[in-house]
Amino acid sequence: MKSPWQRFWSQLPLALLLSLFVLASMKAFIKIQTTIVGYRIGQMKQLESELLENQSTLKMDLARLTTRQSLGQLALKNATQGAKQSWASY
Repeated sequence: MKSPWQRFWSQLPLALLLSLFVLASMKAFIKIQTTIVGYRIGQMKQLESELLENQSTLKMDLARLTTRQSLGQLALKNATQGAKQSWASY
């Protein structure tokens, strides 16, 4: 009959091997997840760049459309269309 210490020392290599396997698996999982998160960050940065460029373009369009000259032309165009529509309704 083996004593508890003999049983402990006989199973220690198996326990150490199992522990090393678990630690190696955790390390690999964390490395893979880090890589995936890195790719997602890259995609989000690219999307951010595209959205900022789109925002800049829209701000320039808004600035161009809200100039005094542009608003005057738009008002004149709407006034002439409104007059044509009012004649058509009679």
